Amino acid sequence: MRFMLAVCVLILGFEAKLVACDCKPPPAPKKALELKKEPVFEWINPARNTQQGAVFVWLRDGRPAALACVFSYPHHKLPGRVVMHELHALDPEKLLVTREEFHQWKPEAGLARKELTDAPAPAETAGARLVQMRRLAQEFTGHSVDKESKRWELRLLPTPLYRYPAAKTGIVDGALFSLVSNAGTDPEVLLIIEAREEKGKTRWEFACGRFSDWQLHLERKDKEVFASIPGEGTLTNDAQHLYRIYPERVVTPEGKLLARIRQTPKGRELIPVEDK
Repeated sequence: MRFMLAVCVLILGFEAKLVACDCKPPPAPKKALELKKEPVFEWINPARNTQQGAVFVWLRDGRPAALACVFSYPHHKLPGRVVMHELHALDPEKLLVTREEFHQWKPEAGLARKELTDAPAPAETAGARLVQMRRLAQEFTGHSVDKESKRWELRLLPTPLYRYPAAKTGIVDGALFSLVSNAGTDPEVLLIIEAREEKGKTRWEFACGRFSDWQLHLERKDKEVFASIPGEGTLTNDAQHLYRIYPERVVTPEGKLLARIRQTPKGRELIPVEDK
């Protein structure tokens, strides 16, 4: 895991700038999002080619606006590991992403919230609201289906990836949860639960996001509330490009760059890096 963290710091430290914008044309860029330099979660997945990774979050006024996972697995030929980037937009507003590299991420919308109409009113204290959010999150269950049509049950991680009880965007409290499969501890589905105040009243809202290239299904109280079925043209993203995944490079266990990877219509192009 030390190897993975070194690679994550190297990559995320310089490569992308994200800002939220008003979606009405023309876009009105606002201040850049704040990247939390330390990962909010580290995971392993022995069932999928000994994958290991770390999850990072960008904030807007204390509220998660984007999530990134940087993970790796052994390259089938080179003496190193393939580094993958996986991203998801969490902000209700559309994000503008700038990056000087082969691969681009261009979200086309924000992540919409839905009201939990049958949930109890948010409690007065932060501690009591955290108990409520955990109970609400436990109402969500689901499963994934791999590329060989094998079903994997999803389980909720009881500790949120990120908690934000003092955001400055009209949110009284919130937490970013994840559901993982019994293949490991890799987050597969993202689950946001927030207490919002509007016109003097507070209510619970939720949002779900894909964080896997497998088929995903999520239910609440036996009713499906989210599904993602990757197909041709959506293996590396979803329809609105809120989600994006791509191979980035191949590095040695010490972090030395061996090759860059560019995705082309014909497949992955490996671009070796010569020693200087």
